[in-house]
Amino acid sequence: MRLFERAIRRAKIPIAMSKGFNPHPKLSIPLALSVGISGKDEVLELELLRSMPPEIVVKSLCRQLPEGIHILSEALIPDTEKSSARDVVYEVIFKDQGLLKTLQISEFLQQPSIMVNRTRDGQQKSFNIRPSIQEIAVKPDRLILFMKMGSEGMARPEEVIHSLFKGEKKELFEIIRTKVNLSSSA
Repeated sequence: MRLFERAIRRAKIPIAMSKGFNPHPKLSIPLALSVGISGKDEVLELELLRSMPPEIVVKSLCRQLPEGIHILSEALIPDTEKSSARDVVYEVIFKDQGLLKTLQISEFLQQPSIMVNRTRDGQQKSFNIRPSIQEIAVKPDRLILFMKMGSEGMARPEEVIHSLFKGEKKELFEIIRTKVNLSSSA
């Protein structure tokens, strides 16, 4: 967030500021990445003081971004709409490709519920991750997880992996979020 705040300031983009004692730029990432997960297609929303063509904003911002960070696309969102994550795609790359041959994906997806325990504010709570899992595709060295946001929230990719392996510790994988699809609701 700081990287983008500084780049926006250097690009002289007229960003709106929050009100109050300690104002900050109005920018947000609708679905922040968890620690240890990298992203290839993240979404950043900016609220501007005045209307500007998105391509001008992107061009100005790209000149201020460090090497390795690229803006892939831009879109104008009406003031009355707020975006939220609808569904997400993760790639889980395995160091030991033999692990993929032991998985029983179809049996896993036929289960009506898959319960995991989450700890929040020092309290454990059961959460059914099955409604979040739309599809799991198997590639030679990776799994592709297609997840959707439900009314209760979304399953975490590491919860899906640990449930697939029936709780065995299999830490030999890397998780990359490759797509975040947004829906807008007024």
